[in-house]
Order: sequence, then C-alpha cells, then structure tokens
Amino acid sequence: MILTRRAALGTAAATTILAAAPAGAAPRKGPALDLATPAGRLRTFRMMRSGLDEALSTSWVSARYYGVVDDRMDPLFAVRSAVFGRSRATADGGFDQFGFELAWFVDPKTDRVLETWHNPYTGQDVKVPSGGYAPSRIHFGPDLSFHLAKPVPGLEMAHEILPFEARGDDVWAIERSRTAMTFPGASRPFRYSESNTFRASRKALEAPGAVRVTSDVSFTNVCSWRPWMAMGDRPGHLTATGVGRQNAPASSLPPAWVEATAARRPEVLKDPAAILAPLWNEA
Repeated sequence: MILTRRAALGTAAATTILAAAPAGAAPRKGPALDLATPAGRLRTFRMMRSGLDEALSTSWVSARYYGVVDDRMDPLFAVRSAVFGRSRATADGGFDQFGFELAWFVDPKTDRVLETWHNPYTGQDVKVPSGGYAPSRIHFGPDLSFHLAKPVPGLEMAHEILPFEARGDDVWAIERSRTAMTFPGASRPFRYSESNTFRASRKALEAPGAVRVTSDVSFTNVCSWRPWMAMGDRPGHLTATGVGRQNAPASSLPPAWVEATAARRPEVLKDPAAILAPLWNEA
C-alpha cells in the first residue's frame, strides 16, 4: 500500500484526536429521537418546523401551479414564497407559532414576477397580486392538535400531523390541512388544501445542544381557482407541487423571491422580525 502525504497527515490527525480522548469515551449525543411519546413527537416536530428557542426562522417554497379541468392538467404559473416565524412554549406543554408569508407569482420560464397574466381559459389578461398571509398566530397542543389563536368567521378547517416515519438517518413528518372559506355573495366556498412533507436528519435531531434542524420540504396543494384569475363559475381547480426548506439559511432563499422583494417590499428583507414584533409582543 502506498502511503500518500494526504493520507499520512490524516492518519496523524486522527491519532492525535484519539490520543486526546479519554479511554473508553463514547461520542457525545443529545437526547435520543423519541417518536413513541407525545412529548417526544412534539419536540421533534417543533425542531423540524420552527425551533425549541424563540429565534426567528426562515422557510421557503418554490412551486409550479397547474390548472385541472376534467382529466387535463395544464401548466400555468409558478410561485416563490418565504415564511418568517418564531415559536414560544406555552403553559399547556405545547407551543405558539407566529409567522407571516410573502409570495410572488412568477413566469415559470423567466422567473420574473407577473404583473399581469394571460388566462388561457378565458383569453383575458388579468392583474396579478402578491400572495401570502399577514402576521398570524397558531397553537399546537402537546398532542400536536392545531388551534387558531382567533376564530375566522366563515372558515372551516381540518388539520393533522400524520404519524412520523424514521428509517436510518431519515425522519419524515407530514403536516396536512384542508380548508373552506365562505365569502359573502360567493356562490361556493374557496377551498384550499395542502400537504407538506418535512424530511430531516436523525443525526441532526440528536446532535448535542440542537434546538432546530433544517428540513427539506415536499409541497403539494389543491385549491379553487384564485379569485384574481377571474374564472367565474368555470369548472376545474388548481394544483401545485414544489420543493422547499424549513428552518433554512437565508442564503438559500429563491433568487427570484429575493429580487422581487428587494424591489417591492424591501422592509421584509431588511428586518422581518420587526414585522412580527407587534403580534409577538402583544401575545
């Protein structure tokens, strides 16, 4: 066997580290992954979705939307979104999640924000707004039950965290919601359902001192036609598929989102925590 210089240096370094470690010492580990108890599942989910501390977290999704009429699925537009959030433990053993989202609808070929969009179903050009939601607070109970901080008139919602799966270093959690919102004067409710699959590393979850982990996200939704599409009572609906990251470094935000936000909503990039501060401080 030929001992190269790089291998020799590596062997020497390893020998030094082993010599410095106490005889029989085991590698340090944090709490073992626990998916068998409610407390363990809550801790795991909170680490994957937000964090055990109260620091600001950043998450994003990059998705493509399709129109579905009968059994035909047509590509329409894309969306680039980011969510900023903080979480806080509550007296009941659960936690409150505070967050807001800013989303931009973009041309899937150029990644440029759509100011107007040509609707292929109606032949009309329509104005495209930004998307997302304003600062809001939700609550997860110690059993991972979901609760709105304030009731929303006309909203029906079913929410659930499906059983976790863990194999090797992979840990998956699926968060699923189905909603229907009835607006005054509308002939039928606006329905929006989505599923987010979070995948995290078991090793990262068990790391000493870890309070959060980055999760890769697979996103799927089904929803009614967006009101701005001006579809009227035409049959059909939208569906979207995408990828993202939860508890992601800010450097991984989609470039199209960063560019659009810098031009149109610079305050979000400058200090997202300040946007959450009023709600966070009043709770």
